Order: sequence, then structure tokens, then C-alpha cells
Amino acid sequence: MSEDEPPKTPDVEMDEPKIDPVQKVADLEKELESAKKNLVEMDSLNDKIMKLETDVANRDEKIGKYKEELEELRSTDSKSKGAIKDLEHRLSQRELEITRLDGSVEDLSIAKKKIEDLQKEYKKLEEEMRAFQKIAENEPRFVILKDLTEFGEMRLNQVSMKAGVSPAQAKKWLEELERAGLVEIHGEGRDSNPLVSKKK
Repeated sequence: MSEDEPPKTPDVEMDEPKIDPVQKVADLEKELESAKKNLVEMDSLNDKIMKLETDVANRDEKIGKYKEELEELRSTDSKSKGAIKDLEHRLSQRELEITRLDGSVEDLSIAKKKIEDLQKEYKKLEEEMRAFQKIAENEPRFVILKDLTEFGEMRLNQVSMKAGVSPAQAKKWLEELERAGLVEIHGEGRDSNPLVSKKK
């Protein structure tokens, strides 16, 4: 190595970041909640699509009738010309309505496709959530969350006994869960034996 060359730094192996299963569950729950809200909105769009499709079918039927009336009037004498013009005007208006409805149906068809995509995404999220819960169900913090869901509120000593760890370790896990926005450690007796509940 020449004097001008800088010294080589040794390659350092970087540890892959560890995924926090509790935070992952919290993130997945938020995504599921958002997907549920989107599905409710998409159901409303589905109803609108069905209504517009019914309106289009009704308008087609009316146009067919107007065309039949128009053909009959054309076979009569010149006295019917005024009625023919009126019918032609009405027919023209209905055709414009159909054109507008066709545009609306096309827009709603795009929305319907979005509904289907959201339903697939929702199903995928549910499957991912179930799979992750299966993996994490023996993780102590996940067990604590399940206990709080079942019992509503627990004291720190109860949590530590259920988890089979010291109160200090249980408190550490509870503080991590509180930072993740999943539980609440209530102020009264916070330093000794606080009351803990799942965040609503």
C-alpha cells in the first residue's frame, strides 16, 4: 500500500433490524380499520351503480316506445308533423340523457373495480393479520394484550403473575405497549402497582 492510499476500513456486518411484533400488530389493526372504512364507502358506490344501471334500462325501454310512436306518426298525414317534431325533440333529449348516464356508469365502473381491489387488499390484510397473530401469540407482550382484552383492567402485580415474570419486567413491557398506543397505565399508583387497561 502506497503512502497516499487511505487505510482500508474493515467490512462491518450490519444486523438486520428486528421487527417488533406488537408494533406490527398495531400497524396491521390500523390498516384493517382503514380498509373497513373504505369498503363501507365502496358499498355505497355499488348501490349507486345498480341504481344507474336500472335507470339506463328504463330509459332504453322508453326510447324504444318513443321510436315506435315516431314511426306510427310518420305514416300519418302532414297534420302529425308537429307531434313528430315534439317526439323527435323528446327523443333527442333522452339520447343526451343516455350519453350522460353512460359517462356516469363508466365512472362508477372504475369505482367498482376499486371496490374489488380494496376487497382483495382487505382479505390479504386479514390473512396477514391472522398469520402474524399465530406467530406472535406466545410473545409475552401479545399475551398481556390478550389478558387485558379479556379482563378489561388489571393491576401490575396481576400482569406480572399472569406473565410469569417480575413486576419490573412486566412494567417495562407495559411501558413499551403504552408507547405503541396499545395500553394505558393509569396515574394512580403508577410507580408501585398501577392499574392498566387496553387503550380504547
